Amino acid sequence: MKKYIKKYKIKDLKNNKLKKFLKIYNDIKKYKNDIKDLKKIILQDKEIYNLGLEEINYKKKYIKNLKILIKNIFKKNKKIEKVVMEIKIGVGGVESAFFVSDLKKMYEKYFENMKWKKKIISETTTNMKACKELIIMIKGKNVYKNLKYESGVHRVQREPKTENKSRTHTSTCRVAVYKKINKIKNNIKKSELKIETFKSSGAGGQHVNKTNSAVRLKHIPTNIVVECQKERSQHKNKKHALKIMQLKINEFKNIKKNSKNSAIKKNLLGEGKRVEKIRTYNYKNNTITDHRFKIKIKLDVIINGKFKKLIKKIKNVIKKNK
Repeated sequence: MKKYIKKYKIKDLKNNKLKKFLKIYNDIKKYKNDIKDLKKIILQDKEIYNLGLEEINYKKKYIKNLKILIKNIFKKNKKIEKVVMEIKIGVGGVESAFFVSDLKKMYEKYFENMKWKKKIISETTTNMKACKELIIMIKGKNVYKNLKYESGVHRVQREPKTENKSRTHTSTCRVAVYKKINKIKNNIKKSELKIETFKSSGAGGQHVNKTNSAVRLKHIPTNIVVECQKERSQHKNKKHALKIMQLKINEFKNIKKNSKNSAIKKNLLGEGKRVEKIRTYNYKNNTITDHRFKIKIKLDVIINGKFKKLIKKIKNVIKKNK
């Protein structure tokens, strides 16, 4: 037992895992004692030597398997995942675009704190350099587990950056999180797609702005639209857009099939209306309110990258309600 206490943090084990560990540990101890007894017996009685040796080897192999089980108990279940996050303007015009930019910064700080890798697939900006639409891929440990609560309409209440008057303005943006599947089958028919090309409005140098490298895809049956303009190559942008389109169509079909996910459907496929809100960012009161889980937390802490605190509170509420 001392060996395992030194090697592993037994005190951190939960009740069910601790019971499993103790059972396996006692089995190992029993088999080791059996081996000691068998060794004594075969030395005294040569007629059962070969039979006893087989039994010893069998028990040694069994002990090895039990030790692997102990390692698995202490192994942390952290999966490397990929998700696609989409942030789009909703109600509120230019102020909505500024809110998208603020959420982008907030999430990026969170990704950095979590040591996740990010890649911007597409970003569309306004003339005032505010972000209208953002598609970003995130890769890391337990990414979907932590970001799945973000899908829905986010509402902001604050004094607009574009106005001098001290009045509170309400605007929204939509956030959708899709779990990326590595081997995804592309079953989109060409006849169902409307493809448009246009000049990029984002960063990328003169070459991007002079050529029709940006791609806009519309899936006619579902009315899903995807734009991609990050790459200089039209072919690469089309390839990225098709992947995102397939993810969104798959999500759309899954949600439509499952009636239990009607709330998720509303959050993912909502139109960005104020009444659909899942969360409110109130700058005047310095609060973030998550309406689904009845959580209130300080805004300045979360918006500056300590987003982990909000996720932790959400998980605790879910745990209590189980």
